[in-house]
Amino acid sequence: MIGTPAEPTPESMRVLLVEDDSATAELMRRTLVRSGYSVDVAAGVEAGLNALDGSQRNGYVALLLDYHLPDGEPWLLADVAHARIPPVPVILVTGISDEGVAIEGLRRGFADYVKKTAGFLDELPAVLKRVAHLSRIKGRLDETSALMSAIVEQSSDLMAVCNGEGKLAYVSPACLTLLGKDSAELVGRFWTEVVAAEDRDALLDMLAATRQNPTEAATLRCCRKDGSLAWVEARVSLLKASSSAEPTIVLTLHDVTAQRIHQEQIQSSLREKEILLREIHHRVKNNLQVIQSLLKMRARLLPEGETRAAIEATGQRVYAMALVHERLYQRKDLASLSLSDYLRDLFAGVENTSFCEHDQIQLRLDADDIQLDLDCAVPFGLLANELMSNCFKHGFPDGRRGSVEISIHRVDGVVNLVIRDNGVGLPEKFDAGTSTSMGLKLAASLAHQLGGSLQFTSDAGCRIESNLKRL
Repeated sequence: MIGTPAEPTPESMRVLLVEDDSATAELMRRTLVRSGYSVDVAAGVEAGLNALDGSQRNGYVALLLDYHLPDGEPWLLADVAHARIPPVPVILVTGISDEGVAIEGLRRGFADYVKKTAGFLDELPAVLKRVAHLSRIKGRLDETSALMSAIVEQSSDLMAVCNGEGKLAYVSPACLTLLGKDSAELVGRFWTEVVAAEDRDALLDMLAATRQNPTEAATLRCCRKDGSLAWVEARVSLLKASSSAEPTIVLTLHDVTAQRIHQEQIQSSLREKEILLREIHHRVKNNLQVIQSLLKMRARLLPEGETRAAIEATGQRVYAMALVHERLYQRKDLASLSLSDYLRDLFAGVENTSFCEHDQIQLRLDADDIQLDLDCAVPFGLLANELMSNCFKHGFPDGRRGSVEISIHRVDGVVNLVIRDNGVGLPEKFDAGTSTSMGLKLAASLAHQLGGSLQFTSDAGCRIESNLKRL
């Protein structure tokens, strides 16, 4: 887990001191021991190399290196220390007042430079503490950088970084898998060239929108090397190292080509099923209309009477069911139909099959926007057909004019249906429960199927009410 540098422990505070003057080395060792360090002393280059080579398990926090050594130049030791993993920071400790030596040491990456003045022993622990602390911080940063680099390099998402000029400075290796191109083919090109020409404006719009919505994503297209298209989910963000620095654009592309193809296949399959379902509803409607036509033809061949009336009533019921399928295949979603539109059409159908004159009976409809699915539409259509047919048949004899009012509203999860007319009203001592009328028995059964029952009252006409709990 990456975090703040841990506090050093005695085991982690080992220092390698390479000093050929034994007296000076002893003074430096005692000074550092008093400050909590463990000090290994080497008298020359060879001894220092052996000490570095033997410190594989417990590395040194720093190398204190004298400039004048009897068996070679100090630069060799410094190079070996810097080559260790993790690197060992080097502090040059010398009595020479030559600025050229200090400059050469800094050029070679030395962490600090200490002159052997009269008070250098007092200065040395603070210098060593600062260098060791900075080394630990650098080590943590290096670990974090290595981890981030590994994540980016191994990620299947393409990650690209561009400079202030809008040119790509880095493109992750996923570029080869996603686009069939090597990273080097894109570095140095403008960042918008990663996506297809048609989608470059969309990419610029995303960049402009980052101030309002830094997490905005868009599905765009990229051109592969072979000319095919890859669909990607693109994200754009801006990074600023400081308030005065030019922002860096970071572009992340996640390949969604497979999902896109799968989604298109699903959409295609749904369209095919929708077409098939429309065709089924259309054919069912046609077949029901054929049955209705056959019933009408048969009814015309019969004399006026109960048998002819029964066949005509059956034909009107078939029409109510056919109308459900007709309305469904005309709808966009095929899942439901509008109750109010259906009732208007059904009323017109009842009017056409009755013996009333056109506009003799008016419809007054007050209905909520209720959608009916197929399971409920057919029984509701048959129920409404029976109740409206009864109004036409019994409420307005001898050419009497009037109206049929239908009120249907959803209240507390229950659909309240009221059908009333201003006709002659119900007969005296009317009892729906004991009636032998097939139409009333059918209507009562259909209302029960929809979770309700029928209540008949006669008040300036006939009034029928039901609370349909399953509609």
